[in-house]
Amino acid sequence: MYQDRAVDVSQPVRETVATAREAGAEVVRTAKDEATLVAHEAADQARRVSSDIKGLVRSQVDRQHHQLAARVGDFAAELNTMAGEHPQTPAAELVATLAARSSAFAAYLDRHGPDVVLSELQDFARRRPGTFIAAAVAAGFVVGRLGKGVWQSPREDSTS
Repeated sequence: MYQDRAVDVSQPVRETVATAREAGAEVVRTAKDEATLVAHEAADQARRVSSDIKGLVRSQVDRQHHQLAARVGDFAAELNTMAGEHPQTPAAELVATLAARSSAFAAYLDRHGPDVVLSELQDFARRRPGTFIAAAVAAGFVVGRLGKGVWQSPREDSTS
């Protein structure tokens, strides 16, 4: 009789253990499914953020490109004015040529987007690396000198 009672007690324990195992397996499955959903949602959000950032960068690049084209056009107009003010000087022809080329460059920038300009610049650098490096050094020197002049000009005005 005592032995029958032990069997009766072990049966509910076995059922409880089996139920706990099933519940544990269900919790693991649910956690796995939820982790997969979270991973997919995170990937979707990352793609959306990446797309938004690309769009913002693209609009900034386009805006800067158009500003550059406008500035080069303004520079060409100023050079044209300079050449017209002193037509009999030896530098007038050089300034007029520089104005015409600057104007053509501004029109080129205006017609073509930054992707086309960058692609053509890369092609030129591949075809003629020496010329490209020399032009880059010269442009860097000119921009540095202009920048230095612009930087020092406000300081000289404030000290006088």
